[in-house]
Amino acid sequence: GTADLVCDGDFDEFALRNARNFVRRDRNHPAIFLWSVGNEIGAAQWNVTNGFARLHTLVSYLRRFDPTRPVTLVNDDAEAPRLRAFDFYDVLSWNYNARWRLARQLEPNKAVLITESASTVSTRGFYEFPLPDSPTAFTRSRQVSSYDLNAPAWADLPDDAFMWQQDEEYIAGEFVWTGFDYLGEPTPYGSSAVRQFGLTPGQTSRSSYFGIVDLVGIPKDRFWLYRAQWEPDEPTVHILPHWNWPDRLGQQVPVFVYTNGECAELLLNGATLGRRCKQPASPNAVERTRLTWKDVAYAPGELRAVAYREGAVIGEASVVTAGEAQQLRLVADRSTIAADGMDLSYVLVEALDRAGNPHPLSAARVALSVTGPATIAGVGNGDPQSLEPFQAEYVDLFHGKAMVILRGGRQAGRVTLTARAEGLQGGTVVIRTQ
Repeated sequence: GTADLVCDGDFDEFALRNARNFVRRDRNHPAIFLWSVGNEIGAAQWNVTNGFARLHTLVSYLRRFDPTRPVTLVNDDAEAPRLRAFDFYDVLSWNYNARWRLARQLEPNKAVLITESASTVSTRGFYEFPLPDSPTAFTRSRQVSSYDLNAPAWADLPDDAFMWQQDEEYIAGEFVWTGFDYLGEPTPYGSSAVRQFGLTPGQTSRSSYFGIVDLVGIPKDRFWLYRAQWEPDEPTVHILPHWNWPDRLGQQVPVFVYTNGECAELLLNGATLGRRCKQPASPNAVERTRLTWKDVAYAPGELRAVAYREGAVIGEASVVTAGEAQQLRLVADRSTIAADGMDLSYVLVEALDRAGNPHPLSAARVALSVTGPATIAGVGNGDPQSLEPFQAEYVDLFHGKAMVILRGGRQAGRVTLTARAEGLQGGTVVIRTQ
C-alpha cells in the first residue's frame, strides 16, 4: 500500500484520515505484508519542507492502525541516506540501480526490498539486428527489440536484479516495473524522441514498453525469463527469436534460450550448434541467467533447444519457419464465464500456416462477430504504436497475434466468436455463460 506525504490544507488532519481509511480498507487482505508512506518523495528523503516530521507523523499513524506489519518509504536517491530518514521506518525500499548500497552500509540491520526493478523495455515479437552494444542503444524504428537487452539509463535488466538477490542475502525480493504494458510513459519513444530521433510528435508511441506481457496480456519473451527464475520446479524452455528471416539467409541471427535448466543444446535442422551452460559466478548478470548463441547462420527449418539439469533432460522447445499464413486460430483462456454482465474471457487470435505453425509476421486485419449472450468488451494487439480503437468489431494482428475480450451478458447460453480475414481461413471459438 502507499499513502502520500503531500496535501492541501492541514497535514496532520489529512494524514490521520488518509492512514485510517487506507489501513482499515486493506488490513485484512492477505496480500498486504508491508505499508508504505509513499514513493520517491524527495521531501521525505532530504527533510525538505518539514519532510522528516511529516514522515514520522504518517509512519506513526500507520503503526497505530496496524501494529502487526512493518512500514517503509520507497526511495530513489542513492545519497539521501546520509540524512538517515530510514531511522523512521522498518524496511529499506529502493528503486533501480542498486541505489540501496549506502543505506545498507549505514544501517546493516534492516532488510532491503527492491520496490521497482528492471524497467527493461521491449516490443513483443519484434527483433532488431545487431544486438545493442549498450542498454540505451535505441534506434529510430520506434519499436524495441525483444532480445531483452534494452533499458533506460536509470533502469536495469532483469538479470541484474536476479544477480543482486543471489549475491546479497539481505535483499528480500523485488517488484518488477512492470507486469503489463500500460497507456502512457512510452519510453524511449515519448516526447523526448522528437528531439533524440528526429521524429514528429505524431510518431511518438501511445503505450509503454516496460511490461513482461504486452498491453493486452500476450506474453513477451521476457515472461519466460522471469518464469525460469521464479518457478524453478516447473520446467521452462523458451527460444527466441522466431525463425522467419527470408532476407537473412546465411547471415547471423543471435539465438537466446531462457530456461531453468543449467545447460542447453541448440540444434538447427537436426545438426547440433553446441551445448552452452550458465555461468552462476559470472560478474556479467546475463551470463548467469541466459544461454546465448550469437553467431547462428540463418537457414529456414526447425530450431530446437534441449535443456538439461544435472545431466538429465528437463524439457525442450522449438521454433520453425512458417509458410504463408493460411488460417486463423482462436483460443479462449476461459470456456465458461458467469452470466453476470461483468465476467470476461480473453480470446487469443493467431495466424497459422497450413501445417498449424504460428506465423510471426502476419499483420492481417481480422473482422469479428459475436452471436449469443456476450459482447466484445475490447480488442488490441500490443503494438505500442497503434492508434486503433480498443472497442471495435475488428483488430489488426501484430506479429501474428491479437486479443479479443468477450464480456458475458446476464443470460446463460452459448456464445460464438467468429474471426475472418482476407485470404485466410476463418476461425471460431465457443464459450458458455452460466
